[in-house]
Amino acid sequence: MEHIRSEQLYAEACEIIPCGVSSSMRKNVKPLLFFERAEGPYYFDVDGNRYIDYTLAWGPLIAGSNHPFINKAVAEQLQRSYTLGAQHPLEVTLAKKLTGILPGVEQVAFSNTGSEAVQSAIRIARTYTGRNKIVKFEGHYHGWLNNVLVSYKPQPAQLGTPVASCGGQPAPEFEDTLVLPWNNLAAVKELLAARGHEIACVITEPVLANSGCCMPEEGYLQGIIDCCREHGVVSVFDEVITGFRLALGGAREYFGLRPDLSVYAKAIAGGFTMAALGGRKAVFDVIREGKTIHAGTYNGASVNLAAALATITVLSGDGCFTRLHAYGHALREHLQLAARKAGLLLVTAGTGSVFSMHFGLREEPRNYADTLAADAALFAKFRALMLHEGIHLLPDGRWYIGITHTDAELAFTRQAIDNTFAGLAGS
Repeated sequence: MEHIRSEQLYAEACEIIPCGVSSSMRKNVKPLLFFERAEGPYYFDVDGNRYIDYTLAWGPLIAGSNHPFINKAVAEQLQRSYTLGAQHPLEVTLAKKLTGILPGVEQVAFSNTGSEAVQSAIRIARTYTGRNKIVKFEGHYHGWLNNVLVSYKPQPAQLGTPVASCGGQPAPEFEDTLVLPWNNLAAVKELLAARGHEIACVITEPVLANSGCCMPEEGYLQGIIDCCREHGVVSVFDEVITGFRLALGGAREYFGLRPDLSVYAKAIAGGFTMAALGGRKAVFDVIREGKTIHAGTYNGASVNLAAALATITVLSGDGCFTRLHAYGHALREHLQLAARKAGLLLVTAGTGSVFSMHFGLREEPRNYADTLAADAALFAKFRALMLHEGIHLLPDGRWYIGITHTDAELAFTRQAIDNTFAGLAGS
């Protein structure tokens, strides 16, 4: 499989775009491919190669690419407006839809990206509580801003203390950010008992999708919610990944939970730029009362809201999430079986619609620290061989499943997995 044109474009891009990419998260992907188009579950690169895609653009393309129903909704909206910077009926329609399907969500505020919506959640929580400190967990990603890009991928020696994740993060900008290990409810209780009067919110991914797809232990997430309520702290679920992916009602439905606030993005609009913040009406009183603001030029942009409404309509189809999870679980089973046949240690972790694979581990990781023992170099070899087989994967071991992945793609992927493990066993 040749990538000559991609290599040429990458060389050109490096001359005029830093690292040749538009997001630093993409710069370490090897080979760095340039894509021409996408259709359903397939990507097509500039060299004419076709791949079954399990990256889904890092999550948003839950309905695949070029979906006819979403295309129709967007095309019709384009004839009316791109964005208005003012109110329009779609805001009311979508807000009613969201409050109807997201358990415990009484009101929503629209935004553009997960990073922005997370900042709104923190600002609202601080205003609501009159406190400044926030609590996050090691390995959790809540956007690229300085106050939350903390202990995202710390080294083993950095565990247990808040650390910047890149340059340009002055310590004063995250001095109010406290960091804990995940899946350790005792640590949450101890911190809030001692410093709850200082803490505005606790923010967590309900499934640690950004660092190995670690699942919450029984009672852990409800324990966070209960502990927050005991100390007057706002509980925030970052559902940028899990929202509209675990279930139509996200982690709230999947786990049967009701945090104070939840952040949604990625899959909410099927590939269009869209985010939302949803939760209890009382928490949003600080906006109504003029104590703080929720702002953004493109908040509620009409084209994006049309895409979101269409995406949610598509995902509301009978059996949609049953099929998503069944497909993912079938892949996980095949991966683990193929690894055993090849004599390699492998576990998978997560759900059916989003999961990660970890070479070298005997048990599913509980938290970020556990993932550090996985063999990342072996996965890099696996990914390279899978790419040669026509399977496009993310570089961190994460798989995203979409509704356009069918039995045909499953059969092809299973064969690619078998071929790849045969190659790994022989190397």
